[in-house]
Amino acid sequence: MIHYLPTIRSNKDGFDHLAELAAETNELFNSRLEVDFSRCGFFEANMAAPLSAVLTRVAADRFNKIEIVNVPSPIQNILCKNRFLVTYGYERVSDVNQTALPLKRIQLSDDGLFAAYLSRYMNGKGIPRMTQAMDKRFRQSVFEIFQNSVIHSESLLGIFVCGQFYPQLQRLDLTVADAGIGIRNTVRRYLRQRISSVDAIKWAIEARNTTKTGPQPGGVGLKFLIDFIELNKGKIQIASRFGFFEYNNGAQKFSKLTADFPGTVVNLEVNTSDTSTYCLSSEISPENIF
Repeated sequence: MIHYLPTIRSNKDGFDHLAELAAETNELFNSRLEVDFSRCGFFEANMAAPLSAVLTRVAADRFNKIEIVNVPSPIQNILCKNRFLVTYGYERVSDVNQTALPLKRIQLSDDGLFAAYLSRYMNGKGIPRMTQAMDKRFRQSVFEIFQNSVIHSESLLGIFVCGQFYPQLQRLDLTVADAGIGIRNTVRRYLRQRISSVDAIKWAIEARNTTKTGPQPGGVGLKFLIDFIELNKGKIQIASRFGFFEYNNGAQKFSKLTADFPGTVVNLEVNTSDTSTYCLSSEISPENIF
């Protein structure tokens, strides 16, 4: 089977295209998938995480062989820097400018590896100034994205993380993807209601809504990040099954994907031109204001 991959960006069209790839290959077994990049004019580097989640599902337990061919030189260069193509036999390219947050596949039990990844690759990438307490809360919220995948996704294939720093465009993208059951299935089980993928995402991003049980708090990470992105003028996206959410430029949009995207993807885009200094509201006192 040959699949011609079109241009892939961090937008609804990009997630539609990856969902279509997942749908087309859903029944592929003991066969060969050739992913042809000859029609791909541009590939946004952080989207290597959801593409990896889709392709790993195709290969795992289905005895399929995957080959990636006809990759244009500029795309090949960046996807070798972030190590996505290295998985498929390409030579690694040194990331001299250290702008790539390399693709990493992390098993559900290896939460320490995700924390180490954030510490190693997000530092020095233009994150706005924050107080120590705010920085801790910000990282905890990003880490909660990983924890949600660990607790809810049932992804036997692990979690895929990737990102890209664009100094000239003044933005930093961090994308976390899993190959699990999706937000819809998790929320349906919890609410005991047959709600849509879009409505499940709407429920999940409301403050304090969580399917997590036990002493560990939940339901605050995504809302915290959305509130931060609103102030930072960045962007956050969630794609899961047939649902897509984007908060950008002060507006939130919910829409339905054209095909079933297996698992869940969260993409966080930080505006690195932001010169503000952030703190928690609990750190503000009358003395600070007056």
